[in-house]
Amino acid sequence: METSDMTHKLWHVSRGIVFQGDSRVVYPRLPLARYHSSPAVVSSGGGEVLPALSATDMHRGSLGRPSIAGDALRAASAGKTTTMEAQPAAAPATAPALEASAGSPSDSPTDLEPPFTPLKYKISPEAFREAKQAAEGSPESFWSYSLYRGPSEDGKSEGPKPKVHYCKSMHTTERVIQRYFMDEKLLGFDLEWAPDATRLQGARRNVCVVQLASESRIAIFHLALYPRNDSLLAPSLKKIMEDPTITKAGVWIKGDCTRLRKFLGVEARGIFELSNLHRLVKYSMSGEHKLINRKLVSLATQVQEWLHLPLFKGSDVRSSDWSQELQMNQILYSASDAYVAVHLYALLDHHRKNLDPVPPLPHHAELGLPIELAHGGLLPNADEAQDQEQGAAAEDAATAGPNEPVLTSKYLKSINDTINIEQENDLQEPIVIDTTITTTTTAKEPKQAPRPKDPRIAKAELWANSYRFTNPKARSPAYILRAYYLWYKNEDLAPEQVAALLREPPLQTSTVIQYLFEGIRLDKLPYSSRRMRIEVLERMSKEQMTTARYKVFLRACLDAERDDEGGGEGAVTSISATG
Repeated sequence: METSDMTHKLWHVSRGIVFQGDSRVVYPRLPLARYHSSPAVVSSGGGEVLPALSATDMHRGSLGRPSIAGDALRAASAGKTTTMEAQPAAAPATAPALEASAGSPSDSPTDLEPPFTPLKYKISPEAFREAKQAAEGSPESFWSYSLYRGPSEDGKSEGPKPKVHYCKSMHTTERVIQRYFMDEKLLGFDLEWAPDATRLQGARRNVCVVQLASESRIAIFHLALYPRNDSLLAPSLKKIMEDPTITKAGVWIKGDCTRLRKFLGVEARGIFELSNLHRLVKYSMSGEHKLINRKLVSLATQVQEWLHLPLFKGSDVRSSDWSQELQMNQILYSASDAYVAVHLYALLDHHRKNLDPVPPLPHHAELGLPIELAHGGLLPNADEAQDQEQGAAAEDAATAGPNEPVLTSKYLKSINDTINIEQENDLQEPIVIDTTITTTTTAKEPKQAPRPKDPRIAKAELWANSYRFTNPKARSPAYILRAYYLWYKNEDLAPEQVAALLREPPLQTSTVIQYLFEGIRLDKLPYSSRRMRIEVLERMSKEQMTTARYKVFLRACLDAERDDEGGGEGAVTSISATG
C-alpha cells in the first residue's frame, strides 16, 4: 500500500489530532480520563481557546454540558482547522506525604463563580469575584470564613457572618459548647501547639488551642490561657470528641487526636480524615482508581482544588507562640482552618453522592478500615507509622511559602464584628454539666437571648485588636485596651459606666480603674490629665496612693493642668513612668 501521502502516517499521542476538512481523516478514540489534570487546551485556527476537559467536566457530562470532542467535530464540519494536544498524566509525587497540586478538578482560570455548596452559609458571587480579582498575596485574596453569609431574615439584606467565640477558661468553653455545639452532627476540628513543645512538657504546651466549627459558629478554646486552678478539659468537649455519632472532620486528624489522648486522656471517636474523601471523589471522577489511597493531602491543596481560593498557611503564624494570647492573624488562621473542614466535607460528600456508581463514604479514621470503592473493592491500608510521617511532612509542606500579608485596618474591621471574646460570668444562669454520652436526642433547655453588643464596644474591640497586631511589643492585654478605649474616646463615660458596658452583671468599678491605670502605664497611652486625676488617681485605694508609680502619675497630671491655660480641661499627655 502506498504511504507517500504524509496525511496517512500512523498517529502518535505526541502529534495531537489535526482536522483539516479532509474526508480521509481518522478520528482515534482517546482515553480522555487520563488527561483530566493536564493543562491541554483545544485551540482553533481562528485563535479560539477552549479549556481542557477536567474530571468534573466529565462528571457533568450527564447534565448536558458540551464535550471537547463535540466541539472538535463541530469545528471540523464548519471547515475549521482544530488542533488538540494531549499530554500524559504526570507521574505520582515521590514525596509520600503530599499530593502535588496538578490543578483543580473543577476549576477554570476564567471561572469567577463560587463553587457549589449544599450548606446554607455561602459565598456570594460578588464576594467570590472580589477575592479572585484581589491582588495576589493580599489578605482579600485568600479563602476565609469571613467570606460566608448565612440566610438573611428578609431575603434581601446581607445574611449573618459565622461567629467566632474565643474562650480562655473552662467555664466559658463549657458554656459555649453547651449553647451552640451539642446538637451538631458535623463539626470541623483542629488544634495548635507550641512549635518547641516536647513530650516531657504538659498539655498547655502540647495542646495550646482546640478549635471546633459548625456551619454558623467557630469556637477557639485557648487551653494554654485557662486559669491555673481550671481543669484543661471541659466535660462537654470530652463528650463531643468521644461521641461516635458526631463527625469531626479535619486533615491529619489522627495525629491531632493522638495529642488529645496523650495529654488530656480523650479517646476521640467519630473522627474523619478529609484526605480520604478527597482522593476517593477526585480519582473516582477521573477513573484513576489506583490513585485512591490514604496518603494525606494538605488542607491548603484541598481548599485550592475544590473551593478555588488559596488558603493562607504562612509559616510565621504557624510557628508563632500559641501559648500566649492570640493576635488577630492567629485568630483568623485558626478559625478558618476549622471552618473550612465543614465546607470541604459537605462539598466532597455532595460530589460523592453524584458519582455513578456511588462509592461508600470512607469510615471514621479511628476504625482503621480501608477505603471502599463503588464496585466493592477494598484498598489496602497504609502503614500506621507511615501515616504519622506523612502527617508531619504535610504540615511542614503546608507552611512553606511567603510570609503572611499584613492585615490592614480595613480588613481587620471587616472581620472584627465576627469575633466575640467570651468573658467570665457574663451570664447569670449556672452551667449544668452532663458527662454521659448518649445517642438519643434530649430536650433542649430554653436559651437566654444574648445582650446586643453596644457599637462602642465593637469599636473598642477593633481598636484593641488592631493595636496589638500593629504593636507586637504591646504589654497590655486586649481586655485592658478595650476598657481604656471606651473610657478615653467617650468623655461621658466614667469608670462605673465603662464597667456596666463591659459586662452584665457589671465589673467592679475598682477593676476598671486598675485596667485604666495599668494600660496607660504599661503602654504609655495618651490621656486627659484632668480626667486621669479625678476619675482614676483620686479613686484608687490608699495602699496604691503610697506607691512611687502613683505619685509620678499624680505629679505629671498636676503639672499638665498647671501648664494649661484653660485649667487643664483638655490637656492630653502620656507618661513614661514605669516604677
